Amino acid sequence: MSSHHKKYRPCIRRQHPADRADDFFTALRLAVFQENGWRGWVLVQHGVRGKVVGIARSRGELIHSMVGPDESFRAWARRVQVFGRLVG
Repeated sequence: MSSHHKKYRPCIRRQHPADRADDFFTALRLAVFQENGWRGWVLVQHGVRGKVVGIARSRGELIHSMVGPDESFRAWARRVQVFGRLVG
């Protein structure tokens, strides 16, 4: 269970076998990684169990695919967290 101040904040961790995704493209990438035995890095949100938002071969590649070039991952994650609280 995640603490309240981190709820909905994105974080990066290693891929787990039980990870799932809601969108087709991410689910397909998860399946390819699992089928080939690769252990990728996944982007998930605190407070949302097992739902992957993105997957890549490295942390840097994952950050580069989600965050703009003029923003840090921390600032981006905080903006996503605020949006998640408004929607959730």
